[in-house]
Amino acid sequence: MMNKSGYQSFISHIKTTLAPFKAFIKRRAQGHLPYDYLVPAGPYQEQWDWDAFFMGVALAADISAESIYLRNWTLNFIHNAKQNGKVAGCLTAKGFDERLNHMKPLLAQGAYLAGKFLKDYRWLKPYYTKLKKIVLYREKHLWNKKYDLGVWFDSMESGADNNIAALDYPKKTAVATDLNTFIYREYKALSLLAQILGRKKDVKFFQKRAEILKKNINKYLWNKEDEIYYNIYAKTGEHIKRVSYNSFIPLWGEIATPQQGKATIKRYLVSPKYMWSEYGIRTLAKNDPDYNNANIIKPYSNWQGPVWPIANYMYMQGLLNYGFQKEAIELARKISRLVINDIKTSGGMHENYDAETGKPLAAPNFVSWNLLVGNMLEEAKNNKNPFVI
Repeated sequence: MMNKSGYQSFISHIKTTLAPFKAFIKRRAQGHLPYDYLVPAGPYQEQWDWDAFFMGVALAADISAESIYLRNWTLNFIHNAKQNGKVAGCLTAKGFDERLNHMKPLLAQGAYLAGKFLKDYRWLKPYYTKLKKIVLYREKHLWNKKYDLGVWFDSMESGADNNIAALDYPKKTAVATDLNTFIYREYKALSLLAQILGRKKDVKFFQKRAEILKKNINKYLWNKEDEIYYNIYAKTGEHIKRVSYNSFIPLWGEIATPQQGKATIKRYLVSPKYMWSEYGIRTLAKNDPDYNNANIIKPYSNWQGPVWPIANYMYMQGLLNYGFQKEAIELARKISRLVINDIKTSGGMHENYDAETGKPLAAPNFVSWNLLVGNMLEEAKNNKNPFVI
């Protein structure tokens, strides 16, 4: 075990090692992206919804002045939104990229956190009405009325492209745990923004909607017998019983009760039989028949087993939320070593890693949400969470 000095030394080493990579993700404003923006360096040159959201928070949590990029991310999406609130999850200098039907429910969170880091929300006031339309678009067009919960348009829209718990189901039929956690946080964020910006009616409306979402997630998506959250296939009403990445996002969003959180962590997340591996936490349970660590970045990046730094960051915060700090620290150390070893060996980072060998799998020279790795051990040791809403 490391002593306090050892941890501080390792934290400094991680930050120093990752710091030069920040330069690769920043782009100047151009075309339909009127504000300087962030891209996942490597094979990508577009502003993506959750990549840039998590990158923006990673930058801001380290240096608060850099939260200007999180503000810019918010404004670029608002600028590109249609009158009805629809905006693609991927933007280019030429405009919409239809690969992601509608952006993930992260915009209000990004706006709230940007203002929090900047200590200034005045920039958002002229755009509040349009922001609200974007947030509510999903409830009007991508919603299941029976459960009063959101649905993914398809697995690609989810970002976890080939997640087995959403892949190959018909469009708009996966009532998903990750999606609805994001929406719950969106409504919480919009309620806070409404309060800050003097929109009194919206404060109570979005606060109440958030409470209803949380109640419905626990009512319909929690499986009491299996002690885990599952997606629902809307056409049959049955749980999609796959122990996958999305099952644990409600822990990151603090949707689970203390009892539920502890039960699912002990039974699945820290169990080598299911999710826990020597190199981090998997994206699909090891005992699932479709579990694999293949490099299938094309046509889908692989969420069927490999270790993803972004998923592990959310797992880590979920562990902290339910009192598993020791495991959170261990996980942060594993992912930090994984990334640092990759940089030493290949000169860069990859999008994901083999859960059984730790070897890099896909997208060499990838710089995106893996910048959060620079903050993981410090946050785990100090029980910090820059995403708190």
